[in-house]
Amino acid sequence: MAFLNSLGTVSRGGQWRFRRVFRSAYADGRLDQSDNGLIDFRRASLVVLTVTPRPPFDRGGCWDGAVDRCDGPAPVLTASTADRSLVIVSPGLVEALFPASAMSRVRPGLYDVRLVLTIGPETAEIMAEPVEIR
Repeated sequence: MAFLNSLGTVSRGGQWRFRRVFRSAYADGRLDQSDNGLIDFRRASLVVLTVTPRPPFDRGGCWDGAVDRCDGPAPVLTASTADRSLVIVSPGLVEALFPASAMSRVRPGLYDVRLVLTIGPETAEIMAEPVEIR
């Protein structure tokens, strides 16, 4: 399996500080490197980061070969602005800290890290990247 692993590898043997800068892009796809290009999360009523097992995972009988009858695996790690486990440090900068006690309970493997934000009635996934946890 080949994939672009921009988040790299994370150890289960200590804490994981997820820290990411988010920028908007021009119409041609280039990132706006100016301060104006930083995505301002302050208008969001909720920002949630989830870490879920990457397929293949135990489907528990939800897959009949043609139709996926499950919502997918439950997150093994979650951070949110609602409980302040995820913070907006400054415009464009999101940070979450997963303590060593939480990391030690995660099985080694590939996971999907997703960031979802809600502004008013709209909810959008703005990041979905793989990470390897060892």
